Amino acid sequence: MSEDIPVSEEDKSSGFRAAMELMEDGDYEEACDIFESLAKSFPDDRGIWWQYLSALQHARLTQKADECTEFCYRAFADDVGFTLGWTRAFDARADWDECIRRRNAVLRQHDPRADLSYLPVVTEIFLPLVEKKEFGAIRAVLARYWDVLTRFDQCGAALYFALETIGDFERQIELCNIFLKRCDPGNPVLDGINYANLRVIAESALWNRKRLSCSGNTTQILSLGQNCLPYSIANRWGLLKYIGDPDAITIFDLGAFGRNSAAEALLSDFESFRNPENYYESQDPAGAPRMMHRPSGVHFGHERGRTLIGADHKNFFSLINKKIDAFQDMWRRSNCLLVYAIAGECDLPEFVHSMEKILEKNASRLLVLNCNRQVQECPESRNVTYFHIPFPFDYTWNEITNFTRDEGLAFDIRITAAIKNELDRMDRKQDAITWLSYV
Repeated sequence: MSEDIPVSEEDKSSGFRAAMELMEDGDYEEACDIFESLAKSFPDDRGIWWQYLSALQHARLTQKADECTEFCYRAFADDVGFTLGWTRAFDARADWDECIRRRNAVLRQHDPRADLSYLPVVTEIFLPLVEKKEFGAIRAVLARYWDVLTRFDQCGAALYFALETIGDFERQIELCNIFLKRCDPGNPVLDGINYANLRVIAESALWNRKRLSCSGNTTQILSLGQNCLPYSIANRWGLLKYIGDPDAITIFDLGAFGRNSAAEALLSDFESFRNPENYYESQDPAGAPRMMHRPSGVHFGHERGRTLIGADHKNFFSLINKKIDAFQDMWRRSNCLLVYAIAGECDLPEFVHSMEKILEKNASRLLVLNCNRQVQECPESRNVTYFHIPFPFDYTWNEITNFTRDEGLAFDIRITAAIKNELDRMDRKQDAITWLSYV
């Protein structure tokens, strides 16, 4: 079927069936050819356009998919499905500016309170705002739509995601209390989220933050990698002093520092990571551009997308230097607790050995959390504590339906207990030093 020859009404159904069969067989580009002919012949048939868009996306014909998405959004302005597709078109590529622009454009035209089918536009704007660290805008969206978002079970995850990012533990508790009122007695789970367990986390986080804000507490918790687990869990449980400050997020907080690259970066004063010539651009599995550090193999998954990278990579280099500066500023104050999670390969003896002198010099400690199932031997060191706390099965530390189930909560508690034990140890040492200085 040639795309230049109009399709007759008699051949419409057979052509559609043929294209759908090609889709089932994975022959997406051939299906696109047929759907394109059908769409040109029957431009008002929304079903054809919908399947054509699906075929283009499966075939990864991005430019043509963008053109069709734009056309359908304009041509079928009353169709929520095409509108949502238009707002989501750049999510996978992490073009956060465009993602935000499109959602704000839709929200200026449609009030989700009047038409709840547009509510996903609100819940889905949180991701680009979080990735851009626009905390003020997140607070504004929460304030504007809180009343309607808290009415629906399926909005709970997005609400908590936003509140966790900005460290609003009071609102987290309020959220849990609202949703728990809708739960059946004895079953605190709504839409896969255990709100009784989530309230335990939020209440603990509020208490932890108050404890850390005491004037006598000088210890600073810093993530050292390998992934974002130390940052994510410490942030979730109120154990970071810089919660809610986007400018204080460090290079290790959201980085992927495999093997022993974190120690190498710290010990070299980040020299290699400040050199733009050591980076190159690649693509993540979804097709979003991301930067790779060639000498270490470290990739920056949370700094992906053209918005954060920039056309000439200058945005990325500025952001990475800012994150290095944030870490070094806190590290130079000494009395730091570095939290390191092993989630892949690591030469642990070499890692500990390489860190000993700098820990001693900086009056700091290293907490190593081995989250792999395989046991590793950790050499003894006066400044290093090691725990083997393997991941639960089928668990992801930043997925709310995982960390609020009983097994996930127990894992989080083991991690935070290890962190708090180290904090207590360091605080006692500081108290002893202070007391001796007055004797």
